[in-house]
Amino acid sequence: MSTDVALREIDPADSTAAGEFFAVSRTGFLEARPDERARRGYGERVAGHRLLTAQAGGRVVGTFRSFASEVTLPGAGPVPVNAVSSVTVLPTHRRRGVLSRMMADDLARAREREHAFSALIAMEAPIYGRFGFGAATRSTRWVVDADRTAFRPDAPGGPAAGGSLEVLDPAEAREDCAAVHDAARRARPGGLERPARWWAERTAAEGPGALGAGVRVVLHRDADGVADGYACYETAEAWAGRVSRSSATVSDLSATSPAAYRDLWEFVTSIDLVRSVAAPDRPADELLPHLLTDPRAAQDGPVDDFLWLRVLDVPGALAARRYLGSGTLVLRVLDPSGLADATVRLHVGADRCGSDGWTCAEVTTTDAEPDVRVGVGDLASLLLGGTSPVALRAAGRLQATAADAHRLQAVLATPESPWCPTWF
Repeated sequence: MSTDVALREIDPADSTAAGEFFAVSRTGFLEARPDERARRGYGERVAGHRLLTAQAGGRVVGTFRSFASEVTLPGAGPVPVNAVSSVTVLPTHRRRGVLSRMMADDLARAREREHAFSALIAMEAPIYGRFGFGAATRSTRWVVDADRTAFRPDAPGGPAAGGSLEVLDPAEAREDCAAVHDAARRARPGGLERPARWWAERTAAEGPGALGAGVRVVLHRDADGVADGYACYETAEAWAGRVSRSSATVSDLSATSPAAYRDLWEFVTSIDLVRSVAAPDRPADELLPHLLTDPRAAQDGPVDDFLWLRVLDVPGALAARRYLGSGTLVLRVLDPSGLADATVRLHVGADRCGSDGWTCAEVTTTDAEPDVRVGVGDLASLLLGGTSPVALRAAGRLQATAADAHRLQAVLATPESPWCPTWF
């Protein structure tokens, strides 16, 4: 561990310090150096965030940013989460324990502030498992053959549903898009908050995070005129002789009803001259193929991890979500750092189900013999329902009898896979 490196927080309002912070961060992510205009604007973009630096010889050699956000848990809606981003260490100071010190400092602070979770998007998967993070959501890239896309006659939406579509510039659609996303992210595990600042940057004409001049928004309204879906898309023109090979890319699509979802996909796959539509960072269990007469018109690609969680409070994390299954299990959660090491009794009683089918759990610490032993990172992967306890047992990452692994899977199951479409 390097003793010549000191950890120091900097004030986001200090434009010079914030500019240096992001210059180092961009170096770590293989990005171009920010120009003077960008440096001056960083402080405003991260107002209220915690900027932790590692400094040696008066220069920043490591960066670590965290801020308060929300993540949606199964059946329970959003809960507070400590979001982590801009984590870098310059090559000159690697393998000196700098990242470990910054991570330990921030996790301890988040625990003191009574966060049950920290969250991040891992650029390199092997790194963050060492700190107790586990992959909690996954996503994939869908490619749709527009020429083969036809919707089933029994699919929701279409002209009979009375909805309408309007193509807008991103700034015009900002408020409606924000409202739709906020409703949608509350309904599916893994959804993250997008504050007003996020939308302002996203829909600006230019600047960091902006969609870009080529992006348009198609907004869907229901029969009563209320916005219930949108898609951000960009087209790319290409020709083979006089035959169009043009394509579209959907960078963001959100809907609060199946009818809006169907109508948005029908719109982007029927744009004149467009032959294929790509949609990155989508759920692996996308509804689209089930709506098509030829499901093979929509093809998914490799499935990658996206949002990673770190449990900071085991009883609090388990009690924060709700459950569809029922049962009682004693869980021994192993955390080498000691931050969240715990043995708890998880009890989900079938007689306490609400009208929506979800049930709250009773979670208490205990000295009883555990039914399940699991690492804190693997618990994070299990909590949103996106990872199978049975699979982890087969991989040697969860110790339990086959029957107990199946019981845990039944308790944690969710109707949809967790999904997070929001980069941060």
